[in-house]
Amino acid sequence: MGWKLSLLLAGLASGTLLLAGWLQARRSIGRLSFLPWDYVMIAAAIALIGLLGHMAILWRDGWPI
Repeated sequence: MGWKLSLLLAGLASGTLLLAGWLQARRSIGRLSFLPWDYVMIAAAIALIGLLGHMAILWRDGWPI
């Protein structure tokens, strides 16, 4: 997996984290309140940390963009 896919997935994880945080804040409103948004936030944060670590390894090894 190269830089482009890593950056795309990191952006997707960041967007998911922000969306889940916003939906967690309005948990009692609407039909989307049944989903456990805190678990979605934890999964997105773990994915983001893993992807940032992967990009750090790519940077250290000198992979071209």
